[in-house]
Amino acid sequence: MRRGRPERRPRPRILAHGKAADAARERVAGYLLATRLEQLREHTAVRTEPAAAAPWTDRLPELAARPLDGDATGAVIA
Repeated sequence: MRRGRPERRPRPRILAHGKAADAARERVAGYLLATRLEQLREHTAVRTEPAAAAPWTDRLPELAARPLDGDATGAVIA
């Protein structure tokens, strides 16, 4: 014989509410996932063509024009 409180069983209505809440959470998660995937598809469709990289001489003309002497080469390597 068990002592203390008797074991409580959940009511059927409470179980139904829990199942309904679980189903609603699952529907919302599915909707959010589908929406996010659509956003990502749209974002990737915009960037289908990769940007052409410009040569470093075009990007940094003042550095490209400077001659490298022994001191500057040592500073760059170190």
